[in-house]
Amino acid sequence: MITTANLTPIIIMVWLGFAACLGILLSTRFVKSGFQRRMEQALRPVDEDVEDLLQEQRDDEMGKSLAQRLLQPILIKLGAKMKAKAKGASGAQVRDMLEQAGHPLGMHYAEFMGLKLFMFMVMSSLGFLTSFIAVPAMLNFMEMGGDATITLMFQGIWIAVFAFIGFSGPTFWLRRFVNKRIKQIRKAMADVVDLIVLGIEAGLGFDSAVGKTVEKTKGPLTDELKRVLAEVNVGKPQGEAFRDMALRIKMTDLTLLVAAIDQAMKMGAGLAQALRLQATEIREKRMAFIREQAGKLPVKMMLPLVLFIFPALFVVILGPAACQMQQMSDQGMFAGLFGG
Repeated sequence: MITTANLTPIIIMVWLGFAACLGILLSTRFVKSGFQRRMEQALRPVDEDVEDLLQEQRDDEMGKSLAQRLLQPILIKLGAKMKAKAKGASGAQVRDMLEQAGHPLGMHYAEFMGLKLFMFMVMSSLGFLTSFIAVPAMLNFMEMGGDATITLMFQGIWIAVFAFIGFSGPTFWLRRFVNKRIKQIRKAMADVVDLIVLGIEAGLGFDSAVGKTVEKTKGPLTDELKRVLAEVNVGKPQGEAFRDMALRIKMTDLTLLVAAIDQAMKMGAGLAQALRLQATEIREKRMAFIREQAGKLPVKMMLPLVLFIFPALFVVILGPAACQMQQMSDQGMFAGLFGG
């Protein structure tokens, strides 16, 4: 019979094996950084540009959090094992979502797939360890304990649920991040377009107006515009850079805005007027979206009202009356009233 005393050595061995694997992965990171440091000392570059580039890379590395610096090499190695298995539609969908999210935490495809595998292993281990305590307690509460077959079946289901949460959790987190970022872009679009229009009307060129807007604003849309300007500065055509931005974000309002900018520049029409019309239309759509969300509030409030607020009101209103009726019943007043 499987008991807690028999399982304790197994649990200890599993945790020691997990800690050993984690230590090996971390040690490879330190060995790699030490080798890179020795190579830099051996080469000793005299070019100041190379020195500045290496110093910038060190500053970027030290600017990351400790968890990010420790986990990123592990996630890259784990993601390399899954990269070859996810080159189809699912891999393309993950890459598109990472582009839409703006690569949160500097995470690319390999790091994200490594995160999924890492969370799968962690949650599976957690489910395995907790199944020996939680599942018997749950079966005893349900009065189904005592059968080893049923216990093993529920333990397997318990571990499978934890494994599913670990593997699918990063995807749900990424989708939530994408939706949040798109909402921020939609909220900031009208103001950003107005600033670009003011810059154009003040006599600046379109690129200069976008650059000044980037300097004065912050947010995900500003980050995308910075990327567009950087691509234009290295020789990418302006229209292609804006179209790529629209393809990355996949938002209807932004796609229409980019199309209006492209058409106005090709036709030689007034760019400021076209942008002002787009800003007005974006504000109208945003107000319509706000009204739509406000119209959904009564339906969304129905569930918390029924589950939480109405029971509390019934207790407050009918509670004293129920207590008085109980007291009257105990004193026999109802029997006197009804002639009993």
